[in-house]
Amino acid sequence: MKAAVWTAPNRLDVREMPIPKPKAGEVRIKVLGCGVCGTDVHIFKGEVPLAMPPQVLGHEIYGEVVEMGRGVKSVRAGDNISIDPVVGCGVCVFCKERRTNLCHNPTIIGYARCGGFAQYTIAPESHCHKASGKIGRKGGIIAETLACVLNGYDRLNFKACRSVMILGAGSVGLLWTDLIKHSVATKLIQTEIIPMRGRLAKKLGADHVIDAEKAGWQKAVMEIEPLGVDYVIDATGTAKAIQESLPLLKRGGTLMIFGVCPEEEQISVTPYDMFARELSIIAAKMPPCTLERAVRIIEAGKIDCERIVSSVMPLDRLEEAIDCHQHAKHKHVKIMIDPWA
Repeated sequence: MKAAVWTAPNRLDVREMPIPKPKAGEVRIKVLGCGVCGTDVHIFKGEVPLAMPPQVLGHEIYGEVVEMGRGVKSVRAGDNISIDPVVGCGVCVFCKERRTNLCHNPTIIGYARCGGFAQYTIAPESHCHKASGKIGRKGGIIAETLACVLNGYDRLNFKACRSVMILGAGSVGLLWTDLIKHSVATKLIQTEIIPMRGRLAKKLGADHVIDAEKAGWQKAVMEIEPLGVDYVIDATGTAKAIQESLPLLKRGGTLMIFGVCPEEEQISVTPYDMFARELSIIAAKMPPCTLERAVRIIEAGKIDCERIVSSVMPLDRLEEAIDCHQHAKHKHVKIMIDPWA
């Protein structure tokens, strides 16, 4: 089979590899599509300790079951599936509480297990979620990111008729927009510096889109919500955006740290201000057993996957796709790799 192997920081090698065989309890999947994620960029650069080369990357995987290992019963050949890539150890307290995203010793597909930037991959039966044909390839790869968003959504414990500001309108920020607009009645403000993405945010339901690089953008938010916003959700992964948003929280408001900031970045918080305004800061990462719900939401037509997944590239152009994710944000929102193109 053809696969893109990450061999060292900033190096990929597209090569022929043996087709993997599933062990007991595992499934072999023909990969029909795999999304390029910001985490893939960090892994490619060598910035993620959980991932070590050589490895086939790619964790936003949609495909077709082609072979089952011994004992597999819940899926069969021909089933279309989305994969939950977070494989926990299964024995720690977090795994037993179905919070596999907090496991100390995970082996994540696309990090420490062969991922989806290949024509075939292997996944545990327990992490394969059947999807109807109407979900499509774009919906199939979006499911993993939406499952991450659902984790954050659950942790926020949204109340209806509140105001929300989403920082950033990349694929993650747009999924937040789509999910919130289809679930709670709210006033939604979104920041975005790239006009194409700002227009898409408006189409998906943002009531106001504000360019956070323009002078006075914070004043513009306060003109919309004079008391501040109830929720701020960071989907930029930049400390600067988070820092600038803190004064815009209403008393009793909540900041959700969702984007992945570089490890060395910091924000400044005044404990007295947190106390006086009774603010909350929470975070969310990876899908803790939420992928099944994500698939059903997409099947119900609540997520505009066609708009969010804006480009499809072949496996031979994976390195280009990773570069585009970083440097061509004005052209692409989400890129899907088709290993058979």
